[in-house]
Parts: sequence; C-alpha cells; structure tokens
Amino acid sequence: MSSNQTIVNVFTGEQITFLKSSQETNGKYILIKVYLPPHSEGPPLHYHLAFEVLFEVIEGELTVQVNNEVNILREHDQLLVDKKVHHRFSNVSNQPVTFFVTLTPGSQFEESMRMGYGLIADGKANKKSIPKNIFHLAMMLKMQNTNLAGVPLFIQKVVFGNAASIGQRLGMDKSLKKYQLIIHKSLSRISRGFTIIL
Repeated sequence: MSSNQTIVNVFTGEQITFLKSSQETNGKYILIKVYLPPHSEGPPLHYHLAFEVLFEVIEGELTVQVNNEVNILREHDQLLVDKKVHHRFSNVSNQPVTFFVTLTPGSQFEESMRMGYGLIADGKANKKSIPKNIFHLAMMLKMQNTNLAGVPLFIQKVVFGNAASIGQRLGMDKSLKKYQLIIHKSLSRISRGFTIIL
C-alpha cells in the first residue's frame, strides 16, 4: 500500500483514500473512500457545475443534506447528487462512518484536496480547514469546481475567479506544486507495475 494514497486532515481526523484517479479512468470518474470521525460537521452547503456526486456508505451512518432535505444513509445505501444541486455531508452520530464517493466525470478534485490537506498540515489553514491565504483558497475552489450555496454565482466568479488568476500571476500556484508531486509519484509507481492494495 502506498502511503501517498491516503491523506489526513490533522484538525478533524477526516481521511480520504484515493482509489481511482481521473488520470487512471481517462477522465471518466474519480473514486475515493472517506473516513469521517464522530460528530464531524463536514463541508458547508455547496454545489458543483461540472460533475455529479454519488455517495455509498460502507459502514456507519452518513447524513447528507440535499437542498432542504436531510437524508440518513446507512450501510450499502446510495445517494446520487446531480450537478448544480446544493448538498453537504456530515456525521452527527457517535460512531465513525466510512463511505465511497464517486465524482463523474473526473476532475482536479484529487489535486485540490491534496493541496488543502497539505496546507492544513503545514499550518497554513485555520481550525475550520480553510486556507488562510485567499489566493490559495480561490485556486483550490476553482480546481474543485466548488461553489458555495447562498452566495450568487456571479459574485463567486468575480471574487474567487479574479483571486485565482491573481494568485497564478503572482506565482503562488507554484508553491502548491509540492502537494501535487505526490500524485505523479503514485501514478508513476502504478504505471511501473506496482499494485496498491487499499
């Protein structure tokens, strides 16, 4: 097993294991496994314009809010969230929950999450796991294709879109490359015939 396949949020204890990357599936989908500790808030209500999200619980209970509807998913339960639909997930139970997430089609989600968790580990994010640098945050949101519910899309495009462009012009994206290098090393191991067991 490659240690590069699992990343950990040092603040929350959340773990993401990358099972299939966008590169491995030729952009068709991304498959990850998520471990969420008890009483984890998860992300705020948000949506994606470029991909749909499929949740499937392996063990435990996962709370998934879709618009104003709250769903409790248990072992083997699945829930598909279409593009542009507001959603969030959390673990309100006293036990951890483990679940699969499939993003279709593939995206730069893996790169953005590695960056985010890397910034957290390096002390460059607050205790809510939000990057302290607005340019880092903007570049991550752009890569994730993540938009916040409750904030007009055009405002987000102006604020975060411009911040991401400025950050790139200032060369700040280069400081995030070290987190992306982990991906390429993992994929090169796979291409040389190594098997990663998860």
